[in-house]
Parts: sequence; structure tokens; C-alpha cells
Amino acid sequence: MSILRRAFARLPVAVQDPVVAALRRRKRNTRPVSVAALTTRALGNLNPLRIVARPGDAARITMVTDSIVPEQLMGGVGTALLLAATMAEAWGRPLRIVTRQQRHDIAALHGLLKLQGVAFTGTIEVLHFTGAATDAAVPLGPDDIVLTTSWWSTWSARHAVPPHQIVYLLQEDERMFYAGGDQQLLCDEVLADTGIRYVINTALLLDHFRQTGTTGPAANGIAFEPAFPASIYHPAPHDGRSNLFFYARPNHARNLFLRGIAVLERAFAEGLFPAAEWNVHFFGVDVPHIDFGDRAIEYHDTVPWAAYAELVRQADLGLSLMYTPHPSYPPLDLAACGAVVVTNRFGPKGTERHYSDNILYAPLSIDALVAALREGAARARDTGVREAALRDDRLLRDWATSFAPVLAALRPAAR
Repeated sequence: MSILRRAFARLPVAVQDPVVAALRRRKRNTRPVSVAALTTRALGNLNPLRIVARPGDAARITMVTDSIVPEQLMGGVGTALLLAATMAEAWGRPLRIVTRQQRHDIAALHGLLKLQGVAFTGTIEVLHFTGAATDAAVPLGPDDIVLTTSWWSTWSARHAVPPHQIVYLLQEDERMFYAGGDQQLLCDEVLADTGIRYVINTALLLDHFRQTGTTGPAANGIAFEPAFPASIYHPAPHDGRSNLFFYARPNHARNLFLRGIAVLERAFAEGLFPAAEWNVHFFGVDVPHIDFGDRAIEYHDTVPWAAYAELVRQADLGLSLMYTPHPSYPPLDLAACGAVVVTNRFGPKGTERHYSDNILYAPLSIDALVAALREGAARARDTGVREAALRDDRLLRDWATSFAPVLAALRPAAR
């Protein structure tokens, strides 16, 4: 053996390294690993919530989420915070927020509430619980409501919190985040739970759950429509060329990034959106710079909320795809600011113009989407038609109206 070791030591390092790495992998692979360890390694966000009973504490609203950081307060995360604050304010309860991954930015939360016109005069406590043994347990009283914000936070809560105290804010068919596998299975099991209550972002999404026989939300779902306050969402006049916005998210398969750029490539080739008349903006993280010939693109990576709102107000036409039943926020943001938007049909979505006549739904073929963009470009230039559609839209403009059905349905639980 010593002769072999000496001979091996004389080999070039470039030859030794792969052999050493293979031996180490083999050693690791032969060491027994527990089921719990393998599960945690694959599904690290499923650590059960650990609670400590506090029967004498004042009843609270406890919201469980991944993080509160400024760049994530648009869309679904922001909606969850607005709902939690609205519930706490309506019932005179303190608000506790439990973050599971990143830390929190309370200043950003207060800024969001002020911007969106949601009054909150109570106290906010923030705890950070990753599931580590050193993390303090989360206090829980018998009349607390635990607002979960994803299937994984709901899974974690179900292992410690009585089901009648859990309210799951569901803003997408989260099974569609995954290909078939363990994560999709676990999500499906959570959505089959009829012991908890579900607050569903949009009647369209609740219709989808009922049509697909998703037992939990179908049995115990309460739908609301999101709000788009006029103080934020309104057209802003701009000079010069028109603005085309593309919601580009290459790291989120459901946003169909490749189909979107294929549609734009065809549209540019057919003479739509000439550079002398249109600016083209791509919004999204990690978007590669794409060769569209001599067509210039303006790329917007992580955009602060205020800057995003300012840009959206100057949009004339948008292309925003979402291969799920939820209408998604970008088309609604754009329509609320008076832009025309092309998006795709999916299940009940697009069977009629639910929110605005300025939202054009199309099948997902390249031909159909290019045709919709052609129609959208003409509509964007027809100021009278476009402004009339904005005046007559069906979008809500304040969160009090938006959340009213939720508060009415959940109030008996707020003892």
C-alpha cells in the first residue's frame, strides 16, 4: 500500500485531484444518512414552526413569511403584509411577523403601508425563526390567528398550530412552481387540508381551484381582488417615443421568458415597434442582453418600488406572460396606469375581460401573441379608446374595499 501511495504522490496534481474527489464522494455516499437529514437537505424551508403556548397573552395576528426586504415588497409579499396589517387594525390586535429566511426591514414595511394608504396604529413585533435549535420558539395564544403566506410556511405551521387558527393567503396555484416531484406532492397535500381557511387572491384563482377539485380552497376559500390606489397607479404624460414594457424573468419558468423573446423577435422582424417610435424596456433580474439585430433594449434589473411605479406610469403597451391561472400583478399594474397589456389565457383567465378592456388575452402561440401585440400597439395609439377603458375598468382602488369580504368572513374567528 505504501508503494502505491508513493507512486500516486509522484503523479501530477491535475491527475491526483479527480481521483481524490471521486474517493471522497464514494466515502460520503457509503455513509448512512437519516431520512430526516436527507429531507432537510432537499427541503430546507420545511422546518416545523416551534411554538410556546401563551394562554394569557393578548390575541395577535401572527404572519409567517420568508423575509421583509424592500426589493421584495411588490406583488404578493406586499399584499400579504397589507392584509396582515388590515386584520390587526380592524380587530385591534398587535401584529407579529415571523421571518423564516432573511431578516427584516421595518422601515420598508411602514413605507409600504403609507404608500398604499393602509392605516395601522398598532404595534409590530418581528421574530426571526429559521428552525435552528438556537431559535426562540414563537409565542402562540389560543385566540391568535396565524397568517401563512406560502405552502411551505403553511406546512411548517400545520405541525405546531391548531388548524382552526391558520389562515393561508394563497396567491397562485403553487403546485405549478414545480415539475412533478416531492415538492409538488407536498404542496398538493397542503392544499387538500380542509381544516384550515384560505384567502385567495382573485376570484379567478378561486374559480380555478374549484374547477380542478382542489379540496382545501374549494371548500374554505374566500376570494378578494387586489387594489391599485389612484395615488400610485395613474398615467404620467411623457414626450417622444412610446414605451413597450416586457416582464422578463428568465429564472421563473412560469413567466415564459423564451416564448416572450421569440414573440418580440418576430414582432421586430415584421416591423412592429420601430426604434424611431418606440422604446423597449425589459424588467427582470438576470436578464441576458439579447441580440435583436440593431434593436436597442433598456434593461431594468432590481428596481426600487418608487422607480418601478414611476416607470409603469409611463408605459403605453406591455407584454407580460404567466403560465398559471392567476392574472399576475404586472398586467394589472400596467392597466391601472392606463397602458394596454398583452397577456395569455390560462384556464378561466382570459375567458372574458375581467378587469379592463385594455388587457388583451391571447393564446400562447407566437402567431397569436404577435397579432395581439399588433392590436395592442394600435389601441395604445388610440388615446380616446384607451382612456375610456381606463375610466371604465373594474379594478379596485383602495385596500379597505379589497379586503372587506375577507374581514367579514374571518371575523367570527377573531374572538
